[in-house]
Order: sequence, then structure tokens, then C-alpha cells
Amino acid sequence: MSQAYNYCNDFVKRFSYERYLSTLYAPITARPSLIALYAFACEIARIRELVNEPMPGEIRLQWWHDALSGTDHGDVMHNPVAQAIIETIEHHKLPREPFLNLISARRFDLYSDPMPTVNDLEGYCGETSSALVLLASMILSGKPADRQVSDACGHGGVAYAMSGLMQTLAWQASRHQQFIPKDVMERHGVDANVLKGNRSDDAVWAAFEELVELSRKHLDDCEEAMEGIDSSVLPAFLPVFQVELFFNEADKDSFEPLQVCGGAPHIRRMWHMWRTSRRLARLSRK
Repeated sequence: MSQAYNYCNDFVKRFSYERYLSTLYAPITARPSLIALYAFACEIARIRELVNEPMPGEIRLQWWHDALSGTDHGDVMHNPVAQAIIETIEHHKLPREPFLNLISARRFDLYSDPMPTVNDLEGYCGETSSALVLLASMILSGKPADRQVSDACGHGGVAYAMSGLMQTLAWQASRHQQFIPKDVMERHGVDANVLKGNRSDDAVWAAFEELVELSRKHLDDCEEAMEGIDSSVLPAFLPVFQVELFFNEADKDSFEPLQVCGGAPHIRRMWHMWRTSRRLARLSRK
């Protein structure tokens, strides 16, 4: 799998740097499988960027669904990400259902429908992000996740995905997407047209702060669930706690939700991840 892995490694390093960094904290034998998992996630997440209409996106998602469900659909082994993730699934005996659910959830990305409710948003984040943390934990531990690990993965993945969506409101608006749920918009009286601008009004700020606080709550619940957790799974959670860097930025008076947030510099991310690794190690020993 060396050539496929090398491709995936470069791909993840480019499009999901915090996940790439986290693999450096994993045992060397687990790194190719983690990279394959994260490359798959990046590949599926980027489909909306690569198509102009929903139908080509649907075709790509169906190709991935067929590839991972074992249905013949062209020579999947010519695709390095498909080769790597199929070999990873087979090697670790990973369940295929979370992969197929992730693919199905990403169909929402292809259209311009607003997210209906907060519960729908949490479900979307769970299937597209929590599932990845769970699968990474299974790769690292070599066994199915217990209740404690599953709870931590659930909350951590939602915190990670939700905070990511709050960082990209301006980008979403440029793609005619709206991940702020309709019930939150209605509760605060948000005018959807304001989201297409570059300056937030009080209503947008209120909706933004509600969802950031919900993301913080999920991160707190994740950290609480990790007390005494199996230390082998800790690298799976390192990307999750990178959201604390976003929380710090969002707390600044100069922050503007409708401006593109470039994220922290690489060196700051590296430092924060190192500190987080030590903190989580102490937590797992309690």
C-alpha cells in the first residue's frame, strides 16, 4: 500500500493538517490506516467543491458507496484513496455501516437546502465527524469501542464539526449553503440575506454564539467522558481539541463571524496539539 499511502499522506497534510499532525502521535504501525481514514473523509467532504451541479456529486457519492459496499463499479483499486481505505477496512475488520452513513450524510452538502434543526445539525456532525473519531479509535485500540469511548467520540466529533462550520459561514454563503439551523435562525430573527454580507448584525451574532456555546458544551462532555479512558485511543481525539484555538479567536472583540477565518498558524497548532497530548494523557490516568 506504499504508493497509495504516500498519496493519502500528502492529501491529508494538504487538506486536513490537524488530522495529519495527530497521526504523528500514533504508533507507527497505525499511521497508514489513520491516514487512509482521514484521506477518505477529505475526499468525500470535497465533492461539493469539485462539481457545479448536484447530479455529478450524487454520481461520485454513489461510486464511493458501491466501492465500500463491495459492489463492482469500475476498477476501484486504481483510485489510491479507495485502495487505501478498502485495505484498511479489511485489515482492521472495521464495520462498513459508518462509512456508508457518512457518504449518505454528505448528500446534504450537494444542495442548497438550509439545515432544518439543531438536532439535524448534531446528527449530521455525528455521521460525518463523530464516526471518524470512533473508527480512528478502533484502529488504534484494535477492538470495538466500549460505551465510554463511544460517548467521548460522539461528543468530540460534534464539537469538531460544528465549530468547523461556524468558522466557515462566509464560505458557506458563497456556495449558497446554510448550516445555521432554521430553528436557530427563527429564534433569533436572522435574515438569511445578512449571511451573504461581510458584517454580522445582532441577530447573526446571537445565532453564532448559541452554536459556538453548544460546540463548547460537546467538547466539555467529551473531555469529561475521557477520564480514565484507554490511553491507546488518545491520538484519535487530538484533532478534536484543536477547536479550542477557534474558541479563543471567537472570544476576541475583533472577531467577525462573516469574515473568512484562516485558522491558527501551523506552529501554533503544533504547540497546542503537543500540550493537548499531555493533558489527555493525564486525564486517561485518572
